[in-house]
Amino acid sequence: MTIYIDSDFKCHTVAGDGLTAVETTAFDGKCAAYIEGYRFVPDGSTWVREDGTVFSGEMVTPWKPWEELDAAQRAYERERYENLTAQNAEYEAALSEIETALGVT
Repeated sequence: MTIYIDSDFKCHTVAGDGLTAVETTAFDGKCAAYIEGYRFVPDGSTWVREDGTVFSGEMVTPWKPWEELDAAQRAYERERYENLTAQNAEYEAALSEIETALGVT
């Protein structure tokens, strides 16, 4: 997937001025709120934290509280589950209608 990082290596899910596009699988299946709470340092890049500590890529680490990110991801997954469950019920109902119309029991 494509993410966009700013000059402080914070992740964004939408392109914008000053953002660099990066391809990664690190966030596959994750919601935007989760992704945007992370910092991603690509391979070959270096990020220097305010205290002078140097981190070389590839590195993925949250910059927002993990509990907040986890809650957002869980809500996203619950919503996806509910949508898929509803979609499956619609498919099952449609199949039942087809079977009834064809006289299949």
